[in-house]
Amino acid sequence: MLKAGVAKLDVTPPVGMRMAGFAGRVFPSLAVHDPLWARAVVFDDGKQRVGLVAMDLIGIWEPAVAQVREGAAKSAGIAPEGLLLAGTHTHSGPTFWDDGTFTDQEKAYWAELPDRLTGLVNEAASNLVPAKVGAASGWCAVGINRREVVPGNLVVLGRNHFGIFDTELGLVRIDREDGTPLAGLMNYACHAVCLMPDNYLTSADYPGYAVHHFEQRVPGAMGVFFQGACGNINPREAAVNHGYVSGSSFGIAARAGQEVAREAARVWAKAEPTSSFDVRFANKTIALPTNRARALKSAEAALKDAERAAAEPRESKNPYMTWYTVPSPERARKRVEEMKKQGDAPVECEIQAISLGPVTFVAWPGEIFCDFGMEVKQNSPFHPTYALGYANGSIGYIPTPEAFKEGGYEADTAAHLADNAGLVLVDETMKLLKELKERPVQTRE
Repeated sequence: MLKAGVAKLDVTPPVGMRMAGFAGRVFPSLAVHDPLWARAVVFDDGKQRVGLVAMDLIGIWEPAVAQVREGAAKSAGIAPEGLLLAGTHTHSGPTFWDDGTFTDQEKAYWAELPDRLTGLVNEAASNLVPAKVGAASGWCAVGINRREVVPGNLVVLGRNHFGIFDTELGLVRIDREDGTPLAGLMNYACHAVCLMPDNYLTSADYPGYAVHHFEQRVPGAMGVFFQGACGNINPREAAVNHGYVSGSSFGIAARAGQEVAREAARVWAKAEPTSSFDVRFANKTIALPTNRARALKSAEAALKDAERAAAEPRESKNPYMTWYTVPSPERARKRVEEMKKQGDAPVECEIQAISLGPVTFVAWPGEIFCDFGMEVKQNSPFHPTYALGYANGSIGYIPTPEAFKEGGYEADTAAHLADNAGLVLVDETMKLLKELKERPVQTRE
């Protein structure tokens, strides 16, 4: 008999912690606009148990994932490869990049989080009840390709109305055995950046609004949002050029969340729940091909530019846009030093697949371009398959070969990867899915 259990945990950081996602912020958080949550769902088919955790955070580091998995294996009976932890990628949550400047408050928050997340998984596992699961997909155009080409053949973070983006909104319906709603898992690919660097209020951005409005539309169900492969996708209404062309607002976030929730609630009725399936899961760690020489060359060029700009500072500066207006030779110098230390080290990347019968999840630890997510979903031997980004770690952007040739923010950030890194990721993911499809049903030891 299939069982499912849910639980949620408030992970809102204390006011005063620095915020993640934009290097241009000059202040820590000033207040909380809406709380950040971690939500867990555990499934048990009597043979195997798996867990999925969605967090209103920009992401999570591999050591924290390993700690939660180890704890959950001991206390909740979930094999490490059967536990998935993913961030919604809000850019209005706490910073998680410790460059050696973490405050005591920031150190304490991240040190305590793994144990708290382990407790969350345990709570969900203790709440198991007979359940049924169904899945269906809808259509949503909240996102848009953000790689806009401007005069000079430059690629900027804007709106590319001719670029590819993923319109699929995945919805996993979980009912109790008596048919009452238990949870709804939403999957959509779009950066959570309706709020930009000028926002200093902690917020879950549009995924938080999506969950809130979904729960209003489907009473009794706990809403859960899983971010998709959105490396090159921003909200259609979001600010472009980091606020220079148009601003951001909570109104934009609310509208985007409402649109996601509206479609998810509509699709809920299409999903036909069943309990007749076996839980399956698998994962593997691969080495992505790299181009470290290119990354070092790029970092050295950025250092020279920063030193040149610092010697001739602009007369007018915008305090909210320091990423662009105030050069940082020190930061650029650290980047060069990091590149030299890394040498030819490969980039390790975990691929995880969890199949619940009516739906299969593929999880990646980076900012994967939507092109790759769509390709895997289309060619997967499981239908539907939903692609999750920012899961089980953080390895940065994985652009397409074409994007590397075009340049732009994502390609520059991922300069250490070889142009075909994303192709290797897709190929290895398809191999894992095929293996999972052909593997005999696992049994709990």
